Amino acid sequence: MTLNLVGLKPRLYIEELYIPALNKSTRYNTTSLNTSIFMDLKFNRVLAMVALSYQDVNITIFYNSTGYFATIPKFDQGGKRTVRRKVVVEARTLPWEDVFEKVSGGSMVVFTVVVATRYRLERCDYEGDCSYTRPKTLIVEGDVWVDGFGEKVSSKPIRLH
Repeated sequence: MTLNLVGLKPRLYIEELYIPALNKSTRYNTTSLNTSIFMDLKFNRVLAMVALSYQDVNITIFYNSTGYFATIPKFDQGGKRTVRRKVVVEARTLPWEDVFEKVSGGSMVVFTVVVATRYRLERCDYEGDCSYTRPKTLIVEGDVWVDGFGEKVSSKPIRLH
């Protein structure tokens, strides 16, 4: 007899997002512009008694239909309820001057974050014999509004759906 884990998917949240090139209070020199996008992702398990194992986590940040990529290497969440991973996405070809002009004028810009991975759940029977399920695909996305300080506007974590 085993516990049926069909339909359980982990929840992903963007805890922090920071873009130094859009911080109008510290941007002085455009020749040595920091084109990195810093992000802090939170992986949340739905059931407390289920261990998770993630394959490589692929992250794409879109601005005006152009994507910028990064990968988090595979990891085990194990018995932890939440796990956080920090990632840096390089966006050298983003039209920084146009985006900076928008945020310095008081507007906000929107970036779409897409996260794709495969994960496995640990399944145990009543005798304590455990094995992992076959890999399941998880693709979630969400919009992040960024202000003139290069930070996400929402003070709450943004759940990716």
